[in-house]
Amino acid sequence: MTKIVETGYGKINLALAITGRRSDGYHDIDTVFQSIGLCDTVTLQDADEWQLTCSVPGLACDETNLAYKAWQALCPYKKDNQPVAIHIEKNIPIAAGLAGGSTDCAAVLRGLNRLWGLGLSQADLCHIGTGLGADVPFCICGGTMRGTGIGEELRELPPLPDWPVVIVHPHAAVQTKKAYALFDSRERTKPIDVDAVERAVCRSDFQALTASMGNTFEELVIPDVPEVARCQQLLSSSGLRPLMAGSGPTVFALVPPEREGEIRRQAASWRDVDAYVTKVVKRVEGEA
Repeated sequence: MTKIVETGYGKINLALAITGRRSDGYHDIDTVFQSIGLCDTVTLQDADEWQLTCSVPGLACDETNLAYKAWQALCPYKKDNQPVAIHIEKNIPIAAGLAGGSTDCAAVLRGLNRLWGLGLSQADLCHIGTGLGADVPFCICGGTMRGTGIGEELRELPPLPDWPVVIVHPHAAVQTKKAYALFDSRERTKPIDVDAVERAVCRSDFQALTASMGNTFEELVIPDVPEVARCQQLLSSSGLRPLMAGSGPTVFALVPPEREGEIRRQAASWRDVDAYVTKVVKRVEGEA
């Protein structure tokens, strides 16, 4: 029985500027995506009957799940009626702004392409993924990329060094639609210099990057979600530059490599949050 294993890497946004609302209800953004080592594992294999399962009890494994939608999107391309079993081993917190659902969706697209021998290119998968979620094309490709449009227009940037990243997830959730609605209610928001972030990435300049990072969602979400401010305080008190990941509520900080051990010890002592120390990821790869 053929089995395919795909790693669904989480993502952070080193910069995220919301630049406007579109007529189709989406929003235009300008962002720098970065894959991180905090990941889910998606296993796909031929089966006697179709099934989608997940390691997290209570997570819907029906037509509302992006992994289901990925399977559904590729069904017209398959050559036979062989059922498939898909299992998602979750490590990325849910509704955390780390693209957990999108990266599982991307992993299913990549995995079914291999399992079924469809021969679809990465560009083909990204085109299909765009119809499923704005972050899915990036999650298919991974690495470090500048994203515009709704996030699906991607330009590859030089990979960052293997810098550690500390992720702090409070026991709170932020719905992306609500976060964007808060943007729509504002006349103006603070500008984010995404170009400065790209320049720092291209130079692998740690200090310039951490100084220039920014996220429009911070000023929209933090006033209503005090848990985010507490996570930022934990990182600031450790001498790090915190930034909210995506639409939140997760907060992250890049860590100087020489401080990785120290930050790991500190993170282990933090209470009422989930803390992870991982690294940036340079590319996405599947495993046979």
